[in-house]
Amino acid sequence: MAKVKVEEFQGNLRLRWSLKGVRHCITLGLADSPRNRLIAQMKADDIDRDIALGQFDSTLVKYKPEYESRQNIKVVDLFEKFIHAKSKEIYAQSLVKYHATLGYLKQFFREQQARTVDLDRADRFRQWLSERILPNTGKPMSATTLKERIGLVSACWDFAIEEKLLEVNPWQKIYKGVKPGKTPPPKPFTVEEIKAIIAGFRCDPNYSYYSDYVEFMLGTGCRPGEAIALRWKHVADDCSSVWIGEAYYRGSLKPTKTEASGTIPMSKSLRELLLRRKAAGVDPEDLVFPRKSGGYLIDRDFRQRPWTKVLAKLSIPYRKPYSTRSTLISYWLAQGEDPAVVAKMTRTSVKMIFQHYAGAIKSRVVLPDLIDLFEQPD
Repeated sequence: MAKVKVEEFQGNLRLRWSLKGVRHCITLGLADSPRNRLIAQMKADDIDRDIALGQFDSTLVKYKPEYESRQNIKVVDLFEKFIHAKSKEIYAQSLVKYHATLGYLKQFFREQQARTVDLDRADRFRQWLSERILPNTGKPMSATTLKERIGLVSACWDFAIEEKLLEVNPWQKIYKGVKPGKTPPPKPFTVEEIKAIIAGFRCDPNYSYYSDYVEFMLGTGCRPGEAIALRWKHVADDCSSVWIGEAYYRGSLKPTKTEASGTIPMSKSLRELLLRRKAAGVDPEDLVFPRKSGGYLIDRDFRQRPWTKVLAKLSIPYRKPYSTRSTLISYWLAQGEDPAVVAKMTRTSVKMIFQHYAGAIKSRVVLPDLIDLFEQPD
């Protein structure tokens, strides 16, 4: 009859035995100690008894402790599980930073189990990551990016705790200790640049097709993916307003970024633009700004060719197409509009407006003249 043996392997206990020519091994996830050896021997006796009674579970599921299959998950496997869960909630664009973080975790932790990551090990990863030289810049990552990466790992551990895969999160303290760098405010296009960009696209022999799309983004401040997803059924019959509630990015159509849909009024020029496009005859399901060959515009292709080349011809310093959004928000605030109104019309939060566009907010508050305050009549 087979005899299950308790063995020590790399500081942990495991069970090994052979039955009918087949070797079996179960890692218990227990450190080698007198107390844990008693626990391991009890498990070995259970298996021996099942073999003797003809009740042996050849799948071994019966003998694996609950924590082995769940709590022994590796760092890399855990983060991949986290990415899979997040992929159902956020845009593919946002997942790029998750996959970048996964690459660093693979390099540093390799086969390490997540439950063995303590505060010291987490801090070593932070230090290692802060010293990595990025191939695209030849410099270490910024403090802002470092904090973002550590924040994602901490969020992963919170996810694991909710899923009962782990019990503690050592990354919370590490995250709080990373001081974020100062992010420069978005640089909007000037009025002259806006006019030049619109005219540049309209006159370009290769890229005039995109001129309406560009003018619409500059005039509404909507995200590129929102303009790409816009269909005629989302446009009022008289083109006086449009409903924004969906966004398309890299093959997926989802609710707009903050999941806050909204109807925005069109200016006179944008209304005329839409009426002109609609006059050609459209179906409610047709895209308002499709690509030439039909279907959704590919934002990456637009950015790399039409957008980059037109800006270069105009000698305008490059900014991403997303800068059309920050441009409208900045000018709107500079004109004295209530930040709450701007947030509502651009479907974002007031907190975000103050966090990223505080410098553009036109204050109506005038500080009192201290001299006048302290001057007393004789």
